Amino acid sequence: MTNKEKFLALVSKEKSSTLEKNKERIKNREMLRESQQIAIKVMKKLDEMGWSQKDLAAAMNVSPQQVNKIVKGQENLTLETQLKLQLVLDIPILASYYEVKWNSVRESVFAMEKVVQNLDSYADNTPSCYQSSAKIFKLEPNKYSDEYSYSEVG
Repeated sequence: MTNKEKFLALVSKEKSSTLEKNKERIKNREMLRESQQIAIKVMKKLDEMGWSQKDLAAAMNVSPQQVNKIVKGQENLTLETQLKLQLVLDIPILASYYEVKWNSVRESVFAMEKVVQNLDSYADNTPSCYQSSAKIFKLEPNKYSDEYSYSEVG
């Protein structure tokens, strides 16, 4: 028997699904990466809050086993679960989290602008208080957290 014949005897006659399996594995890898990122956020927040996984499960109204899967990064999270995590822990998971945060920050800025306008009108009427006139602030997102900070521009 030649080498070619030996090789052909080893090769399966059935169609291989290796390519499809690899495509599926690559697709799942991205989902797992996202799940792991969420797991890290959840674990950090639980640590900050001094909560256990059981505390989180109770607050989310889910089983402790589900929370355990979440913190292991092995759970394909539904939109409902992502929303619950976001609301209970106040951490960013969905893009809408930033929209809500931004709207809250904008409302704070508008409120601050009204206070400054009131100070300006007060300063206009009371020369001794002119030093309290408006300052300009710049709102900047923090690179390392989900918060914003104000810096004085002028």
